[in-house]
Amino acid sequence: MTRTDPTPYRTLAASGDAELVVERSRFLAYAHPIASLDEAMAHVAELRREHYDARHVCYGLRLGRGAQGIDRSNDDGEPARTGGFPLWQLLDGEEVIDAALIVVRYFGGIKLGMGGLARAYRDAGRLALEDAGIVTRYPETTFALEVPYDQLAKLEHTLRGLDTVRVAETDYAAAVTLHLAVRSVALGEVRELLGGLLQRDPTTIGPSDPA
Repeated sequence: MTRTDPTPYRTLAASGDAELVVERSRFLAYAHPIASLDEAMAHVAELRREHYDARHVCYGLRLGRGAQGIDRSNDDGEPARTGGFPLWQLLDGEEVIDAALIVVRYFGGIKLGMGGLARAYRDAGRLALEDAGIVTRYPETTFALEVPYDQLAKLEHTLRGLDTVRVAETDYAAAVTLHLAVRSVALGEVRELLGGLLQRDPTTIGPSDPA
């Protein structure tokens, strides 16, 4: 999903998994970063194949944000709002996006009741979230900046003091080309800084709008 909102967002640091046993029912929980709805559904399908003998495979997901965001849950035969919905609530409560929580349930023979069932799914999902970890990401705008050799040291010194810019790659030829990744929310400020440092019109540095 293309991200146009330049502001920071919370998402999963990695995939995670956990297991919870409640009244002999096993809840196998999985947390996955996702970039598309198809990717999320592929994770669900894979778990259904792997756990073909499980009673339920429930999920909740949040993808993107704003008007283009997708929020979805599936209780997979559990009573309404007791399986996938608590998983979606977890993501929503943590303000986590681009993530899917999937829980496979093996029924242990003891009914948990609607409240107990929702709590078990939520607790299992929370364990998987903790295993995955949550991080804040900063959307970046990338562009190339050509710099004469005699200005390179001063520029590199300045860039080292900024947490809003990183040098992704450097090419050395007749001039030096720095491939910069700038936090999109700070793009205007960084362009002004670079323009003053290099004595150039800031509007000629990088794109005019966040990518």
